[in-house]
Amino acid sequence: MESLISVIIPVYNTESYIGICLESLVKQTYTNFEVLMIDDGSTDNSGRICQEYTESDSRFHYYRKENGGVSSARNLGIEYSRGDYLTFVDSDDWVEEDYLEVLYSALVSESASVSISTYKRFSMGDNTWYVHSFQRGYDKRVFHHLELINELIDLDAFDHSYRFVSGKLVRREVVGDIRFNSLTSLGEDMEFWFKIYLISPKSVYINRDSYVYRIGEGSTRHFSLLKVRCDLQQRENFIALLAARNIDVGRYVDNFVSLLKFRKKELEDKNLSSTDTMKWIKETLYLLDK
Repeated sequence: MESLISVIIPVYNTESYIGICLESLVKQTYTNFEVLMIDDGSTDNSGRICQEYTESDSRFHYYRKENGGVSSARNLGIEYSRGDYLTFVDSDDWVEEDYLEVLYSALVSESASVSISTYKRFSMGDNTWYVHSFQRGYDKRVFHHLELINELIDLDAFDHSYRFVSGKLVRREVVGDIRFNSLTSLGEDMEFWFKIYLISPKSVYINRDSYVYRIGEGSTRHFSLLKVRCDLQQRENFIALLAARNIDVGRYVDNFVSLLKFRKKELEDKNLSSTDTMKWIKETLYLLDK
C-alpha cells in the first residue's frame, strides 16, 4: 500500500488562484495523500473555496486560524498532518499531475530521507513561462550524510531549488522538532530546509520542474530593513549551528561576508547608513575581519 503524503498549504487571500492550486492536487497520479489547507485569517473568499473541496473530496481538510504569518500556518499544518511524508505547496502556485509521484518515487527508490526537485515560473505580468534553459549535467543525484551541506553554497548559487519551500518531500521522522521560524520575515524556507539537510542521512535531487511558481503582475521583492536583518541573522545562526557540530564553516563564512558587504553597499546606496541594521552589519564585518 502506498504511504500517506501530507500536502500542507498555507492560505491567505488567494481567492483568484487557490482553485487552480487545489484542482492540480485532485489530478495527482499518486492518490494516497491528504491536503491540509491552513487559512491564516483570510478576508476574501479563499476559505469558502477551501471548504467546497472538503465537501467534495475526503482527502481535503480545512483549518482556520488567526493571522500569524506563513510560517505559523505551515507549522500548524505539520502538527495536524498524519502522513509519513510531508510536502509544502503555496496557494497561489500549482503542480503538475506527477508532482507527488516524482518526489515519492525518487525518495523511496533511493531510500532517502528527503527528495528535492526544481521548478518553473509563470509570470502574470507578461503571461510568459520561465524555465531553466541550463542543465546541471545530471538528471538525478544522491547525497550521503554531509555531502549536500558541503556543496550547498555552490548548489544554492545555481538556482533556488534547494532553498525553495516547495518541490520537496521529507520523511516525517526526519522533521522531528524542526519547524519554520515564525520570528523571521525572510529566508524561513531556506532556514527550514538547510536544517533538514544537516541531519538527513541521505538526500536525492531530481532535475524535474513539476512545480509551477506563480510570479505576480509587476512582482518585486519588497525591500525592508527587517527582511535584510532577518535573512542575515538566520544565516549567521546556521553557521553557528554547523560550527557546534564541528563542521567546516569556511565557505559559509566567506559567503556570509560577501553578502554582508553586498547589503552594506545596498544600504549605503539607499541612504540608510545611519540605521541600526547598518550598524549591526558594520559591527559583524568588524568582528569577522578581526
